[in-house]
Amino acid sequence: MPEEKVVTKPLPEVTSVDREFWDSIQKDVFKLQKCLDCNRLQFFPRPVCVHCFSSHLGWQESKGTGKIYSFTSVFVPVAPAFAKQVQATGKPVLFVLVDLDEGLRVYGEVVGAAAPDLKIGSPVRVSFETVEGTSFKLPKFRLSSA
Repeated sequence: MPEEKVVTKPLPEVTSVDREFWDSIQKDVFKLQKCLDCNRLQFFPRPVCVHCFSSHLGWQESKGTGKIYSFTSVFVPVAPAFAKQVQATGKPVLFVLVDLDEGLRVYGEVVGAAAPDLKIGSPVRVSFETVEGTSFKLPKFRLSSA
């Protein structure tokens, strides 16, 4: 019998633009990029501000809390690693759009909850989860009590 190839979830390709974000995630800190000229936040990290096009950017620590804006359950993922997860657990992969308390909308996977538990407006908080077989952490979301 041929040996089964282990399919792990893809890791991000860290660049000079988003290195600060990923370095902070590894330390269990969720940071948002901030324009130092117009003082507005943005997510995901970019080389310039999406509001004023300044390249004078910094970082601000986020509370990592917010509310579910929308969500979906993926039963048939295209990515092999997510398909393997669904096969192994028999449960869909849950993704959410979250309105952070800082006013930005971000996208992520929900862990520690089942599809019927997700409701629009439910409070969530960021969670730092290590990718299986690595030491690399990714930000995910968990339901919170408020």
